[in-house]
Amino acid sequence: MATPAQITANIVNAQQSTGPRTEPGKAASSRNSLKHGLTAQTVLLPGEDEEAYRQLRSEFFEAYDPQVGPERELVQNLCDLQWRINRCARLEVIALSGDTLDLKALDVISRHETRLSKLYSATLKEVREMMLARIGGQEAMMKEAMLVRRADVLKGRPTDLKVIGFDLPVQRVDAALARQDALRRASKVVSQQFAA
Repeated sequence: MATPAQITANIVNAQQSTGPRTEPGKAASSRNSLKHGLTAQTVLLPGEDEEAYRQLRSEFFEAYDPQVGPERELVQNLCDLQWRINRCARLEVIALSGDTLDLKALDVISRHETRLSKLYSATLKEVREMMLARIGGQEAMMKEAMLVRRADVLKGRPTDLKVIGFDLPVQRVDAALARQDALRRASKVVSQQFAA
């Protein structure tokens, strides 16, 4: 148990140790506990290739083409998880390249890689489900709008899709109708060829 004099001395000493005061000192101090960066708050660590990260991000956004905010956030999360999984491979190389095998480091890396891979799979599933739901809703809306437009054309009346709650331009619906008609004609020709 500390004596009253020791407690007083500790309090006085603590008053004099205020930590880094300059911005570079604070930045350096914030990285003191950085060991592997697999749980770091920032995705890109000092010394990592920012251009490579930007390229990876660009490829993810191009491949998934998110259309709404939640989709963009999930695709960003996927990209960040992939970056961290890639870091695991780099860390394994470092752990294996030393004179002595660092089994503790390999174990830590392996556990983090497993965790990140599971999180990646769950996030990927969520992205797919969200995008499929959005696309399914858009397709259903297009089918309904096509039916309305076809009826209006047959009756010879103008179509104002916005008035009845469709957020689709008539030209896009007309293009979908033309595509549908072309497919029906092509299917009929192909069927006749096989029947002959």
